[in-house]
Amino acid sequence: MMTAEDYPVVDRLEEIWRTGQELGLSQAQIHHVFDSVFNEEKEKEAIISKSHGSTDYKRTIQDIARMITSYLKIFTKFLVFLTAVCIVVFIVISLHNPTRKLVTRNIQDVIYPFMTTLRYLTLPILTRYPHLSQWYSEECLVPNVFYDQPSIDCMPCSKDPQPIKTAGLQNFTDMYYNNGRIIIVTDAMLQNMTWGDLTKELDIKQEFEIGAFKYFSETNTSMEALRWFVKEETINSDDHIEWRINRLETLHVVRQIFPRMYFIPSETEVALHRFVYVDGPEADSYPLPLTEFANVVLIQGEGKSVLTLSPSSHCQDICNSVTVTLDTTHVLFFNWIYWRPVRVGGESISTLAMSSFY
Repeated sequence: MMTAEDYPVVDRLEEIWRTGQELGLSQAQIHHVFDSVFNEEKEKEAIISKSHGSTDYKRTIQDIARMITSYLKIFTKFLVFLTAVCIVVFIVISLHNPTRKLVTRNIQDVIYPFMTTLRYLTLPILTRYPHLSQWYSEECLVPNVFYDQPSIDCMPCSKDPQPIKTAGLQNFTDMYYNNGRIIIVTDAMLQNMTWGDLTKELDIKQEFEIGAFKYFSETNTSMEALRWFVKEETINSDDHIEWRINRLETLHVVRQIFPRMYFIPSETEVALHRFVYVDGPEADSYPLPLTEFANVVLIQGEGKSVLTLSPSSHCQDICNSVTVTLDTTHVLFFNWIYWRPVRVGGESISTLAMSSFY
């Protein structure tokens, strides 16, 4: 029902209608004029409404941009502050000797539990995605040529460099840990472990294909000889095998063959990477590589090895080289901060395993 305000509009429409009739327009033509006018007004309203919506959208985008910029400024300030704090802490630890000793003494007790917990947390991920274990095989391909050991006290290796042969070692941490002494432990391995034991438990061909297994021979250098060795798994008199073990699948088996030595402190960490060297009685001499950690354990699984321990570059002036003979099941301990080992010979077939601990 129309109200009083609607009558002027109705009167105006009737006036327009009469004007159309006076101009000779039919009713259909007059309806068409009205429809055209109404449609034009609707289009204008739509354009205006769209313009208002676009303005609101632009305002929303601008508000979001201002918010992101504000957060970025806050994050940048926090990052700068955190960097400044880290620099100050680093300077204090580096220049203030009591603080450095305090931090070093306390952080040692945290590293191993933290890494052990982290490893346990990642086990479900490795179980679900076993191919991720190959990342453990990654190593540093470009060493830091600017790195050097801090000042080293070489007095331990200068006073009494001769190896100490012992059994039933109970006071290892107090007397021999990180002090440059050389120890031969005769009761750490209960039985000998041969090259045949390794070939029974492990797939030599697979290890060779992934590049962990390297075979050297002076007499048999052809590819046919190499294929024959991988197939037959026999050692010639001048053969030399270098086997770097960093795959978890292989490491689990090797840990059972060459277990953790009883004298290694329980609170320390044993490195994941292991090395196995198999040599014929006439194999050439070769240096042993630096291990992941400085405390080195050499296990003579079978045969005999003669090693020369030369002083490191820091201790060459006051320390002399030492010759060590390892018999079957004997275990040699030394620290490569003071000593660098070279295997110079042996008797019969020799299987030598090397690991390290923190």
